Amino acid sequence: MDYNNIEEKIVENELKLLDKNIRNNKVELEKLLSKNFIEYGSSGSIYTFDETINSLPNETNEIKYRMIKIETKRLSENIVLVLYTIEIDNIVSNRSSIWQKENKEWKIIFHQGTKIKI
Repeated sequence: MDYNNIEEKIVENELKLLDKNIRNNKVELEKLLSKNFIEYGSSGSIYTFDETINSLPNETNEIKYRMIKIETKRLSENIVLVLYTIEIDNIVSNRSSIWQKENKEWKIIFHQGTKIKI
């Protein structure tokens, strides 16, 4: 098992979640999000799988972002942590996601964003 390729694929999937075409497509979102998904947003709100799947397709704005840094940490054979710092609309936040292998597919089970001051 080539861990680097898996981690590269997970980073690719993480970035897909910033893509308007993916965010506006429930079928594509369901490929990436676990049914157990939960997000602690930088706004302070908490979102479940159903809330995320039903709200993201209503977004109309394309996300323009600048990735400042991104790294992965293998927590187990079936769990990978993604840590990154990103700037969106002049707001910088630290973000973390946990991806878990479910039925041979990697799905995001947790995401958290925390605004920071630079």
